[in-house]
Amino acid sequence: MALVTFTLSADGVGAFNDALMCIHKFSDDVAVEIRKDELVLTALNLTKSAYARYAFSANRFFSRFSFEGNAQYREKFYCVMYIKALLTVFRNRNGGDPVRDRDNAAIEKCDVTIEDGLGKKSRFIAKVFGRNGITATHRLAFEARLPVHAKFNKSEAVHHWTIKPRTLRTMMDHFGPGIDLLDINIDGDNVVNFTCFTEKQANINNEAFLKKPLYTSIAVEMDEFDDISVADKLHIIISLRDFRAIVQHANYTSSELVAAYSRPGRPMKISYNGDGTVCEFILMTVDEKSTSAQKGQPKAGAKKARATLDAASSSAQPATAASAPAVQPSPVHIAQQQEVRPSRMPPPPQRSNPRLSQFDIRAPLQQPPSTLKSESLFLPQPDDDEQWEPVNVEEDDEEAEHARLEWDASNQPDSTMRISNHCENSYGAPRSDGDVDVMPSTLEPTQQLADVRKFGLFSG
Repeated sequence: MALVTFTLSADGVGAFNDALMCIHKFSDDVAVEIRKDELVLTALNLTKSAYARYAFSANRFFSRFSFEGNAQYREKFYCVMYIKALLTVFRNRNGGDPVRDRDNAAIEKCDVTIEDGLGKKSRFIAKVFGRNGITATHRLAFEARLPVHAKFNKSEAVHHWTIKPRTLRTMMDHFGPGIDLLDINIDGDNVVNFTCFTEKQANINNEAFLKKPLYTSIAVEMDEFDDISVADKLHIIISLRDFRAIVQHANYTSSELVAAYSRPGRPMKISYNGDGTVCEFILMTVDEKSTSAQKGQPKAGAKKARATLDAASSSAQPATAASAPAVQPSPVHIAQQQEVRPSRMPPPPQRSNPRLSQFDIRAPLQQPPSTLKSESLFLPQPDDDEQWEPVNVEEDDEEAEHARLEWDASNQPDSTMRISNHCENSYGAPRSDGDVDVMPSTLEPTQQLADVRKFGLFSG
């Protein structure tokens, strides 16, 4: 008997697919938890700086929902699956004309059965029914592993604000790609500043760096917030990529978004509720110590602010400074180093002697003189200047007399016999009785003249 069986409606398939698309921006794996009254999807990114949780009510998106516990899964069922495998099951299939075939290509329902236990393979079986009459069955493997949850202390989160996701979505259009961090602060002007920036060091030779904005600030008035309680001059820095993914999903899921946090370096919780769904995100913020250290040393090595590595990066700074030499050179010595520095520039690498291997077929710069007979089919060609030397007629006559057909490996220019010279020599030279005409000047008649006169070809 199956452990879990449920049927997702058409709305449930769409909500399930939207949640997987958002979770996929945080992690490649998703943890599935199933209780008697809800289904929960959770994910934790690799750097453990962002946590996502989606809870689906069994009464809203499921027409049939059943959980049968066993010795291993008494209160809940849990497993970890690959997100891309689930996306292939629940994604929308809009083939053909998107307007005409929208209703036919949509998914009508999806029956899911989960099997696990002794003597059974761990399988997630999804049977998708389309409105066009096509039924697809998918069998996916999963790993029976406990999910990891992030902790958040609600009692210390004294700062909070509530705003419509549509307002944040409009603000995100002003932030270009390639931006790392987002700073949320209040400067006492009855506005909340959303400032995005990057900490990557500028490089003159890097043309791609010029396409990315370094600093963009957007001021949102207090009236745009439904509820706000934040201390003045408090800066909270989070990942812009994670915040953008949250806002994009909340824009078409919920009507309000709530953010709660305490101070820099402590987690920030963003939550919103939809129709039968509860979405929660916990993001790690950047500590003030790492931010002040980076502002005080702008010329240090490129260092990306990461909340989970703040302690390691801050403690590594004194070690780096201690490893530097304590003795500083005198001004005279510095001047000498500056003068000698251009001469110390390493010369361009010179190529060594060509390797002698069976794959090296390049000929050396100086070819040895050719032998009497070459064993290659490609004869070495002489220079072009020798090809265009004036022709000596007397030498050609002597060569024509003793001409014979043979293999030429002498590498001498104009060594071939000319047919025109041979004809002239054979016609002009005296002939003996024993000589035979190699090329006769006339052809013997093949018919008598009297035989062709009757055809009227000749008159008279």
